[in-house]
Amino acid sequence: MLMRLDASWLIMAAVTVVLLAYLFSIALNALLRDAGFGVLGNAAIVTLGFFGAIQGANLYGIRFDTLLDAALASLGGAFVLLLALVFAKLGLARFF
Repeated sequence: MLMRLDASWLIMAAVTVVLLAYLFSIALNALLRDAGFGVLGNAAIVTLGFFGAIQGANLYGIRFDTLLDAALASLGGAFVLLLALVFAKLGLARFF
């Protein structure tokens, strides 16, 4: 899905996702406090998870028919990645 976009649409999509991830990560940083990765860290994780979920689904042959399907799948991937990293950080902090 991302490979079929031309440069201008890809840049516009990336900027939109980064801005929304940054706004969300400000609130997420207030909720997670020490369990999180900071504002920019949370935003980077959400952004990488967002685009990584789309690329991962496309590698497995899953094609998204609508933009809503792609957005929901990529948001799910972003938050699963963030949740896994937060649990990993908390688990490592507990033992070390």
